[in-house]
Amino acid sequence: MTAFFSKKDLERLAGPRAYQRGVASVPAVDGLGTSGAEITATVYGSEPWQVRLDRRPAGLDFSCDCPRGMAGDFCRHCVAVGLVYLDGPVEKTRSAEFAAAQREIAGLRRLLGILDREDLIALLLDTAHDDHDLRRHLAARVDELVTPGTDVNDTELRLADVRALTDPASAIPVYKKHIEARIAARNRRDYAEAARYLQHLKAAYQRLHRKSEAVAYIEALRAAHARKHNLLEELAKRGL
Repeated sequence: MTAFFSKKDLERLAGPRAYQRGVASVPAVDGLGTSGAEITATVYGSEPWQVRLDRRPAGLDFSCDCPRGMAGDFCRHCVAVGLVYLDGPVEKTRSAEFAAAQREIAGLRRLLGILDREDLIALLLDTAHDDHDLRRHLAARVDELVTPGTDVNDTELRLADVRALTDPASAIPVYKKHIEARIAARNRRDYAEAARYLQHLKAAYQRLHRKSEAVAYIEALRAAHARKHNLLEELAKRGL
């Protein structure tokens, strides 16, 4: 059957960025089928996504059950299916390997979805602890997502925890800012958080063989906040 759309149509509908992502997703297309003008296929991403392309008087009709597709966007999965229809499937071995890898990732995603946030963080940090390349990669990727601000947000703290394994000196200012902000909040819960991150700070100094600086910082905090008995109790609980 003569194609009722072109690559230019796909790029126009998707936009340049989604189109390029669709090009990269071509090996993930599986089970391409046609019925009249209707084209259907599965594209393996974080989950198996079902795509439909069809001809309508007003132009190309489409659907995909991924979040972007459900919002009405012509997503990268639609692009990928369109490209496979126009060009034919990629070499079977490569396509099968890609699809198998994506199915494995989808299964892993479901398993990880069972864990709560803290367990996921612990798992990631434990894995990164023994993998230098992973630590570097995580630090670089998370750094792209962080928008620096006055307060230390959760993302910055998690990034500091990753960096503390490879570049402890860069984590120290983040920890200090968070500790001092929590102490300034003046409630017991924040004092407990400050004490917890003092332990992180102490560990970072120890990795740099600068334990005396950690001791001096903790002693200075104790002296500056000597009347905050709840804070001192939280520090004592953690042996600080």
